[in-house]
Amino acid sequence: MPNTAINILWTIGVGTFVLFLLAVGFIMAIVQSKRRELVAKQRELEELAKNEKKYRSLFENSLAGIVKFSLETWEVLDSNKEMKQIFGCASEQELARCFSALPPRSIQDIQQSLLSSDLIQEYEIRTTRLDGKELWILFSAKMIGEEHLAHGVIVDITERKVSQEKILEQAMLLDEAQDAIMVTDFEGRITFWNNGAELIYGWQRKQAVGSFIRDLIFDTAHSKDYDLAMEDILQFNEWSGEQYHLNREGKELLIQSRWKKVESASTNKKIIFIVNTDITEKRRQEILLLRAQRMESIALLTGGIAHDLQNILAPVSMSIGLLREKLTDDPSMKVLDAVEESARSGMDLIRNIITYGHGIPGERVKVELSDLLESILTIVRQSLPETIRIDNLIDGKNYAVLGDANQLKQVFLNIVVNARDAMPNGGIMTIGIYKVTIDENCSDLYPEAPMGTYHLVNICDNGSGIPENRIERIFEPFFTTKTNGNGTGIGLSLALGIVKSHSGFITVHSVVNQGTEFNIFLPALES
Repeated sequence: MPNTAINILWTIGVGTFVLFLLAVGFIMAIVQSKRRELVAKQRELEELAKNEKKYRSLFENSLAGIVKFSLETWEVLDSNKEMKQIFGCASEQELARCFSALPPRSIQDIQQSLLSSDLIQEYEIRTTRLDGKELWILFSAKMIGEEHLAHGVIVDITERKVSQEKILEQAMLLDEAQDAIMVTDFEGRITFWNNGAELIYGWQRKQAVGSFIRDLIFDTAHSKDYDLAMEDILQFNEWSGEQYHLNREGKELLIQSRWKKVESASTNKKIIFIVNTDITEKRRQEILLLRAQRMESIALLTGGIAHDLQNILAPVSMSIGLLREKLTDDPSMKVLDAVEESARSGMDLIRNIITYGHGIPGERVKVELSDLLESILTIVRQSLPETIRIDNLIDGKNYAVLGDANQLKQVFLNIVVNARDAMPNGGIMTIGIYKVTIDENCSDLYPEAPMGTYHLVNICDNGSGIPENRIERIFEPFFTTKTNGNGTGIGLSLALGIVKSHSGFITVHSVVNQGTEFNIFLPALES
């Protein structure tokens, strides 16, 4: 029995000791686990502190302004140094005043965007710094986990906006210029095209930009002018001179052009700056003025000579009648006929020259152009060879003008005879009368013509034509395209003077080896 008690006590003691050891081991395990957790927590806190320090450094040294703010109260909760510099503030209090002073419309837009989509990006705001100077900012923000709080990123774009405004002002000034101003790269691709260029060439900016200037305004005949200008640009950095360009309708323009190589401020690339002035009308006016001056000079020079020649030829002309009474044989009569014809031609030429000196007044009565042209055609048909056909397109009457019938007959006769002489190998001459109205839409075609109703006498031939480089001179006194001394060069100049004295004008279109078209415009006499 005692042994049994001892065994029980021993068993209880050993069990208790084992339980104690187990308890101690469990406690030690728990302590070790807690220690590891504490170490991990410590390391995590250290890492967080390290990351916080790193991100705080990034926060403070960011080149963009960073702000934490309340969306409800618009209160600044945190901000970095750049944020204060952007607004010119030294403290959080000053920044809060500037931040709250943003335009109410901008604050409202930001709040609505963040509440609806949690994000707003690159929203431009125009505001002021603390010192009152203008400030442009680019505002981006995103909602964060905390309720109604957001992080914002702000970039100062004031300098960029000022540059853009300057560029815009310069572009507006360029658009105000009457000249065509354009910019191309060195491949000839257009990158800028102002309003003046639109007016001169007819191409809209969106149509011109991106096109090659050579293809857009140079025709095949004058493309070499582009090459010569580019050669000077590459060698001397600039070029100036006159060029022939085409507008959108294919009309040829005489252009005073100035090219210069410059460096683009935005891209640092070399570009070509071109300024073109349309001098087509100016040159035409210069030609007209030169022609008028030449005619005036010729009138002064030849006036006195013509009177003397008239005095010389008058006795010759009067003597022919006396000689006819004494010289009645056929050979003598032929000689007298030749002398009489020469004297008559000389007197006609002298009268034309004297007309220049005294002007072209004449009478002004109602003249029916259809009757006048029919009488001229009756005369001309007798002298036409069989190889020339006249197509008469005159349809009735009612083409009355106020003028001098003899003078107008001389105008049409001169042009008809010239058409005949232009077809030595035969051809077709076409004559017609048309009623036309010149209004604002025709001002480009007929810049000299007053608006109103005109009768247009159209005389065409399919003869030899007039070269382009000579057509501008055909109305100059004593200039003729006829060879072998067949023309005096005074007929067309006198015709132009007569038509102008009737308040009309003449246009000419001619193609070599295809023919010539004269259009004589005379103001219609309204019933």
